[in-house]
Amino acid sequence: MQPSDPRFDHRNRLILAYAEAQGALERLEERRRFSPVRYPWRIRTLIAERQALARIDNSPIDDQDFAIDGRGAVSTSAFDLSHWRQAVGTSITFDALLNDGLKVLHWLGAIPPTGTNPDSVLRAGRYAADILSAVAAWQRDVAALPPSPPLLHGAQLFQLWRRHAPIGQGDLVASLLIGDRWGPGRWTGSAGGLTALGLDIAGAAWKRAAGERLGWLWLDAISTGARAHLDLETRLRAYAWRAAQHIEQRRRPGRLKDVLRLAMAHPRISSGSVAKALGLTSAGAIKLLTIAVGEGLLIEQSGQASYRSYALPVNMTPLIAQRPHRRSDWLVDDFWSDEAENDTSPEPL
Repeated sequence: MQPSDPRFDHRNRLILAYAEAQGALERLEERRRFSPVRYPWRIRTLIAERQALARIDNSPIDDQDFAIDGRGAVSTSAFDLSHWRQAVGTSITFDALLNDGLKVLHWLGAIPPTGTNPDSVLRAGRYAADILSAVAAWQRDVAALPPSPPLLHGAQLFQLWRRHAPIGQGDLVASLLIGDRWGPGRWTGSAGGLTALGLDIAGAAWKRAAGERLGWLWLDAISTGARAHLDLETRLRAYAWRAAQHIEQRRRPGRLKDVLRLAMAHPRISSGSVAKALGLTSAGAIKLLTIAVGEGLLIEQSGQASYRSYALPVNMTPLIAQRPHRRSDWLVDDFWSDEAENDTSPEPL
């Protein structure tokens, strides 16, 4: 009898998936420190994560609904109906996550930061005291979990929150934010929605997954989300290099470089936004935008005259390279296996 191939051993596959996810996060963190386009890239990745969370929440957000201020802070319009958007890009300590239910709800935005009456009825239609009690039950179950590596432990926190559903509305998004904070949030690179981005790209049946299968899907989503961010940086960097060549060849580039830098950090720009950000007249902004379009450095989106919008001629849709091994085959093999779902080694990785 021939020995079984170790690549098909469940434990080895999980270890390999974990190493791949952690490696992708480490590459992402390193690129965040040294990338020449790290400022616009950070804004673009934040937008991508917010859009992924909103799609999962069945409240998709269009590019036009985002606004970026002079400090690079990203906000959305009043028409954004997605849950717990204030938690994206903000942090919470691990101690508060495990021991302070009120801080968790403040972080999510489920409870106002000050002056909360325990008898008040919140957005979800539940009393604040009832939600706090449910969060406390979730924290007790989390404390009872066996030790596990942080990326996999985040998947367990995600699954437990979904099971408890403490808020009663938007708990899927809350569980993704919490799981991401515990895992990828330990590295510089995730604003809270990196795992959600990976799950959204993969499109697998992760909502019904549990046990080892959920662990594989979760780790795969982390790898996919990190690769999507890295791929976006590569495309932004290639555009920046091409734009620099055009600018250097011009005798009098004027403020063209500033216009393109602004366009890299915004999904769309207009003559009005350019004039306001750079202190130009509307006519001056229109002239620079026309030059950029003529050089192929911007594309015109819609509108007329001063209401036209412009964007980079770069596809911002994540393009994920083929993996060196086919994770989908693993999941198919596991699905048709006769082994029990939770028949895994109790030892931590």
